[in-house]
Amino acid sequence: MMRAYTIVSMFMLTLLVTRVTSSQVNASCSWTEISEEYDYCGDSLMLGVPWVFPLKVCCDTIKLNKMKCICQNVTEMFSQNFDFNKLSKLSHACGDLLVPGSYCGVYKIPEGA
Repeated sequence: MMRAYTIVSMFMLTLLVTRVTSSQVNASCSWTEISEEYDYCGDSLMLGVPWVFPLKVCCDTIKLNKMKCICQNVTEMFSQNFDFNKLSKLSHACGDLLVPGSYCGVYKIPEGA
């Protein structure tokens, strides 16, 4: 009987964690979050300049939401100032935040990146 109770408890905990995690992933980013990510990480994504390793504050900021705010706000305006190809480098430099094969904005993160 104790084993059945343990299995049910683990199942309920898994559902709770999944629900909390999925609600956070779908939450939209505030203007402050978006602004902070670009302020802290912009140098690493700049178009037309060599790759610059991100600052610790950049990585700390984007780790909070797995680059969600940057990825959700990749627009045509992004491509005028920032380099799409540097998104995977930024992810890798900060601890492989994006899953290979996933999309960040309109840019697909290559397998093995």
